[in-house]
Amino acid sequence: GPDGAVTVVEPHPEVRHHTNDRLDLYDSNGELRVIPIDCLEGLVEESRPVDRVLITGSIRNLLPEVENLVGEGGFVLGPFGGPVHQRLLKRERQGDDWFDTDLGGVVFGPMDLGEAERSPLDPQNLAEHLEDILGLISELIEIEDETIGRIEGLISSLKELPRDIPDLDEESTEDEIMEHPVIELLLMEMDWLGPMWPLFGDFLSVEIDSPGSPGEDEYGMAGGHEDLIP
Repeated sequence: GPDGAVTVVEPHPEVRHHTNDRLDLYDSNGELRVIPIDCLEGLVEESRPVDRVLITGSIRNLLPEVENLVGEGGFVLGPFGGPVHQRLLKRERQGDDWFDTDLGGVVFGPMDLGEAERSPLDPQNLAEHLEDILGLISELIEIEDETIGRIEGLISSLKELPRDIPDLDEESTEDEIMEHPVIELLLMEMDWLGPMWPLFGDFLSVEIDSPGSPGEDEYGMAGGHEDLIP
């Protein structure tokens, strides 16, 4: 309505630009704005409490700035988890407490599309995926404690690698590939990792479509949604 407000918080600059362009095509009542994530702190100070927050990409934890925006009885709805799978949670605020309703398992792309652009051999990226895959597989099949310990050790080793490791491309030589720190680390663990890698590979190869992205057809999406009531 004319007294309402909708704020879109988008980390990726290209997506912000695309969103603004799309919104300019339509008339709207009330206040409608698109801001970068680093403006959240100022938004908390100047805005009235909000009654609902919809998160459209996977996150591990809710930012304190977002928590502070939600008023009494308001809620946050979003996919909480890692890059491979998440739980769709409705988190409702009552006083200083949050009450979660688990709406089931889901698979969303990352909140920040910049994360999707990271190299598969980025050690932090690979560690996050393996960590998420381990949690998912452990719920489906029984894995020996020794194997779990080895996977957790590999994840820790990946997280300890430098963040600025050069990437590989189609022009990389065989020596450059074999000497890449992530490749070296994986090869060192291949005796036990080899039999499990096809299973990991199935999850690592999952790709998320992005309907409504700049490359989509102008009218590629249809339909609507019912308003969400706290």
